Amino acid sequence: MYTTFLPTPPGPSRNAFYARLQQRIGCQLKISFIPASDYGTKFQTMIAGNDLPDVCNFPLPTPDQPRVMDKLFADLGPYLAGDKAMDFPYLANLPTASWKPTVANGTVYAVPQPRALSGTAMYARLDLITQVGANPQPGSYDDFLELLTAVTDAKAQRWAFGNPTNMVTHLQMMLGAPNNWSEEGGKFVSSFGDERSTEAVARTAEMVRKGLFHPDSSSLEYTRIRELFFAGRLALTSDGYAGWDLFVRELGGGPEATAKLGLVVEPKAEGGGDARHFSGTGFQGLTVIKKGLGEERTRKVLDVLNYLATPIGSREHLERKYGVKGIDYTIQDGLPTLTDRGNREFMDVQYVADSQTIIGPGVKEGVDYQYTWHQRVTKDLVPDPSIGLYSDTYSRKGAALNKMLGDARLDVIFARKPLTHLQETYAAWREKGGDAIAAEYAESKTAGR
Repeated sequence: MYTTFLPTPPGPSRNAFYARLQQRIGCQLKISFIPASDYGTKFQTMIAGNDLPDVCNFPLPTPDQPRVMDKLFADLGPYLAGDKAMDFPYLANLPTASWKPTVANGTVYAVPQPRALSGTAMYARLDLITQVGANPQPGSYDDFLELLTAVTDAKAQRWAFGNPTNMVTHLQMMLGAPNNWSEEGGKFVSSFGDERSTEAVARTAEMVRKGLFHPDSSSLEYTRIRELFFAGRLALTSDGYAGWDLFVRELGGGPEATAKLGLVVEPKAEGGGDARHFSGTGFQGLTVIKKGLGEERTRKVLDVLNYLATPIGSREHLERKYGVKGIDYTIQDGLPTLTDRGNREFMDVQYVADSQTIIGPGVKEGVDYQYTWHQRVTKDLVPDPSIGLYSDTYSRKGAALNKMLGDARLDVIFARKPLTHLQETYAAWREKGGDAIAAEYAESKTAGR
């Protein structure tokens, strides 16, 4: 069972991609594709009913995480620690940063889906921006606001942006706010209470008042935002940098689609160069193996995850990313290119396990463009100091506390509450668990967990 961000593909009897994957792995795969928005609820129901598949994603936060991992999922330390990892060389090849959240109770309980540290990206429809004569690489906040204004045309049913929460994050970068938490001298402080974060919310609210956001932005779901971007109803959107190839496919594929797509580098709000970009977590998600399968079967499952982590240049990587030649993909201009059928049947198994992040293979101009973006945003990343640390309070109350803060931001952004509501909510958040989380992160760091 794993998280998916795409429509559920056909089963193996009607899907060459699925059938070939089963053939290569050597077993019958019974896969439950769960939409990302539903996965956390499904996972908790599965745990409560003690109805675990052999392999599944482990969502963060999960209440009582160390105990849940110890009770229900296999300890992978005996298979992956030290030199033993050489039995699974492609898993051993994953970056150190990606493994940080897989550790609990002093051992390894999960396999990460690796991601580069570039983090969240702001995608742009360069074709739409060019049409209105705007600058897709603003040099200050004023330039950025000018870009958003230029691409917005309500009569043409086109708006600048659709996700106000993500806009706050991009503005936090421009304003120099901390990345989720700040830490100094062992003391952790949430970025929510930082005045620069408050300013980011205030500026987002101003954008909403100016009509720069899609009129349904208070309720748009993740998949719908993507659809609006692909349809040209949004000129910019916030998403994972790893979505580039998927975005190109959705825009029609090939050089023409590549030329439509861009990535904005956030400027310092007052100008004077690029803003410090927030570091990503180093992972997309975690994959765990059911406890009690026995050593032989656990090793076989790890072999499957190792297969899913094979790197570019291998036959396995090509098949995993593109399926069956002549059915799911063809070679065009020297590049594997999904067919219409391949697009329909594509299985995003990278959300189970994946190789080290690469750029491409793709149209050279698009690969070069992405490379330049990565080089710029990773020059001086702002880390989140809480990554890899454990807080019991956060594991139990994190979802509710995050919702408290998120709701407060939206109330201000959509003018349901005044800006002072943020500080009132922050005080309540600290009392209801925020201060405990900060203390537990500090303890976890001291303990080296």
